[in-house]
Amino acid sequence: MQGKRELPKTVAIPVNLNEAKDLAQRQAQLAKEKAERDSTVQFKEPGEIRETPFDKAIFGAFVEELIIKYKQQKRHLEGSLLKQPYKVDGNKIRFFMNGELQQHRFMQLKPELIGLVRKKLNNDLIEIDLEVKEDAVSEEEKLYTSTDKLAYLTKKSPALKELTKRFGLETDF
Repeated sequence: MQGKRELPKTVAIPVNLNEAKDLAQRQAQLAKEKAERDSTVQFKEPGEIRETPFDKAIFGAFVEELIIKYKQQKRHLEGSLLKQPYKVDGNKIRFFMNGELQQHRFMQLKPELIGLVRKKLNNDLIEIDLEVKEDAVSEEEKLYTSTDKLAYLTKKSPALKELTKRFGLETDF
C-alpha cells in the first residue's frame, strides 16, 4: 500500500540540552542510513540465493566499518564484541568470546549481525557461530601479591633482580 505513511515512533522528552542534541544527531543518522539502504537495495528473484565468495580480509574490512558505525551510534558494547578474534571457514564465521556475559550479548546481536553481513557481502549462506573460550590462565598462575608479581617478573627478566639489589627495592612496605 503506497498511500500509507509510516507513523513516527514516540520519543522520550530530553531532560537537558545534551540529550536533545544527541537525539537530533541519532535521528539524522537514522534518516541518512535509511536513505543509503533505499538507494543500494539490490533486488533478487524470489528463491534466488546469493553466494558471493568472501575471505577473512573482506569480512575484516566489513567488521571495521561496522565497529565505526556502532561507535558513532554509541553502541560500544557491540563494537567491543566485534573486536573479538574470529575465524572464517567458507561460509561459516566463528567468533571466540571470553565468557558468558559476552556470549549472552552476542546472542542478542547475532540476528542483526547475520542480516547485515549477508546483505553487505551478498551471500545468503553465511552462518555466524560463537565459541566461548575461558581464560587459559589457571588459578595457580594468577598473581595476587606484590611478591608473587616480582618473582614472576624476575623469572621473566633476570636484569630486574640486579636492579632490585642495586637500588634496594622491596615489594613489602
